[in-house]
Amino acid sequence: MTLSSDGLRLSMEGKLWGFCLTTAILLCGIGCQYNSSEHRHTVLIVDDDTYSGVIRNGKGCASQTNCSDWIGNCTLQKEILWFCIISTGENTTTSEQCHPGFPNCTFEVRKDEHSHIITLSKDVVNKKELNLWFLLRKNITCNPSQFYQNTTGSVHLTVMPACINGGNQTTLVKPETLCGKNSTYDADACRNKTPDTFILKITAKVPNSCLTCDNPVKKPDTNIVLPDFQQESSSGVISADLASEAMKNLSFLTERIGNFSTATISMGKVKGFLSRLHKEDPKDINFGFSPNKNLRIVEDRYALKKDFNQSVRVSKEAYDMALNKSGTFVGILVFPSMSQDEKKSIVLNGEVVGIDMGVHIANLSDTIDIEYRNIDKVGFNVFCNSWNGKGKLPNWTTDGCQTLESNNSITCQCTHLSFFAILMSPPPKNISASDVASLTYISYIGCGFSMFFLGIALFKQFVISKTKSSQATKILVNLFLAMLFLNLTFLTNETIAAMGSYVACVIIAAVMHYSMLSTFTWFLIEAVHLFLQLKKLNANIKHYMLKVYVVGWVLPALVVIVLLGLEKYKLMSIKTDDGNSVKMCWITDIYIHYGVNIGYYAWVFVWTLTIFIIVVRRIFFLRKTKAGEGQNDPASKNTLTILGLLFLLGLTWGFAFFSFGPMVIPSYYIFSILNSFQGFFLFLYYYNTNKIVGDDRNSVFTNQSTSTSSNIYDVTPSLNK
Repeated sequence: MTLSSDGLRLSMEGKLWGFCLTTAILLCGIGCQYNSSEHRHTVLIVDDDTYSGVIRNGKGCASQTNCSDWIGNCTLQKEILWFCIISTGENTTTSEQCHPGFPNCTFEVRKDEHSHIITLSKDVVNKKELNLWFLLRKNITCNPSQFYQNTTGSVHLTVMPACINGGNQTTLVKPETLCGKNSTYDADACRNKTPDTFILKITAKVPNSCLTCDNPVKKPDTNIVLPDFQQESSSGVISADLASEAMKNLSFLTERIGNFSTATISMGKVKGFLSRLHKEDPKDINFGFSPNKNLRIVEDRYALKKDFNQSVRVSKEAYDMALNKSGTFVGILVFPSMSQDEKKSIVLNGEVVGIDMGVHIANLSDTIDIEYRNIDKVGFNVFCNSWNGKGKLPNWTTDGCQTLESNNSITCQCTHLSFFAILMSPPPKNISASDVASLTYISYIGCGFSMFFLGIALFKQFVISKTKSSQATKILVNLFLAMLFLNLTFLTNETIAAMGSYVACVIIAAVMHYSMLSTFTWFLIEAVHLFLQLKKLNANIKHYMLKVYVVGWVLPALVVIVLLGLEKYKLMSIKTDDGNSVKMCWITDIYIHYGVNIGYYAWVFVWTLTIFIIVVRRIFFLRKTKAGEGQNDPASKNTLTILGLLFLLGLTWGFAFFSFGPMVIPSYYIFSILNSFQGFFLFLYYYNTNKIVGDDRNSVFTNQSTSTSSNIYDVTPSLNK
């Protein structure tokens, strides 16, 4: 390469740094980086505080051999046309056009502290025709006299081994690997720059990054202003049925957009956004809500969280589903004050969001996400709800929506399109943090205590016992198994809830619910079996135990399977008066809880309480009879019999299920304490009854006068007289 020598000596010393560094890096193996099939421009960017500018290889090679001498492993002169060197000083800017024959390949380089800032156009990035090599100078020693000689007014550059590489680091950057859809927007960095600009930041200390100057917050193409058409009542409340009608009319508004793609909608206090669907580019659509409820499409999730406190994400799955069903638009309307439901539910910010795509959208696996940030929800339980738009008043339901809470944000993840709102309800005011802590402590100790004795009873039955088990013993053992699983799942529930795994939470909630329903069912079976024993009817029932097993284990499983299909098992929080909460996995739908759990146990309770009263009456009747015959049983035996019946038939659970008003907390304490001893008393009952061998202990029932055992079945002869 030949350079003019006029005035060159004054700056040659600085320029030689660039040449020296270039030679060093070329000797390290960078080479031309030219590939005739890729046609990529190669640019070497070096640090040199004494020289800023461009050193371009062009027409200076006199022959192919000279070029080979200079470049090392380049064999074709045309390869040099694709190579140039940029040297930047501190806080200096250099503009470069890769080659005069390629005017679109233009960029700007600026040295800022320890970083290089490269400004590129989208066209340069999208064409993928640029390789950037960065050299960070550490220690290079060169003898300038060996790099040039003054002959006939020209300077000839030749490669000499006197330039020693002191451990330079080189970095190859292909702009398209950093710049693209994932680049974030920075308004300050992009000041006075066009939207089709990328800003690449290369540094040795932190990961490289790329900013885009294309603002991700898109203004609508046009505005649609409509009259209120009597949406609002005299009190300013928007009628729910008219709001539903407004959502149905969104499809007609697409005609008013004309050739535009997006438009804002204004109907008095109601604000909205309408966007056409494009078949060639299905994607997630993010809408951000400004403080005055103006909506914008936001193409960057970072900008969405940074600049907007409320947002809606319509998933690509919903986009594709709408296109497949001939949908042409997505529309959102925000109703600031809609008429309340019959329960006068409190709606967060009094705001209802309606989303429609002109076709039926449901059963999404990638949900519609509605997020509220910077929300003060202290003192309230919040639940995401939806309404199908039918009726004059909203009928809110949690079906199809999951509520996610984190710090001061709420996210509703819903599998369908409809009207959405976050309902708020105050937590129970009579549950304090100290009561929750005490009840939790008692429950954990009690569950462990019960599991210990239930485990001993099962060990004795399956390992130690050598006698044939009666029907009553078999039923009792199945009750032990159900209660053991119930206690175990209760003890592990809170730990699994804290893991944050949705699948694990659903599984533990379903297993615990199944164990609880099975326990209730075996309570009922105990009562029915006792009744049949009293009437001596079970002997006439074919396949009696098989039918008992089906009722005890299969029927509860069917209920749980249905609730799993309806996605009723979720994470829930029990809030206390100090603003904290205890998380557990359970049924969040209050109506399902009352219908399935409370309703079923109430039915079981009626049966078991009836049998309990009958048996207790007979016990006292038998005691009077024996007293007249001079055979008094100790009062302790009768007491143990009654206590055994209470736990055997599960009557102590009534303290938890039928507690209201000021007795809620005392009943919880009574329930927790009594159930702590349930396993112990059932073990004692099992131990006593297991002494009697034979099918249903018929031998015991043959002699009333010797019926002095605390076993409740021993009173059966008297009951049958």
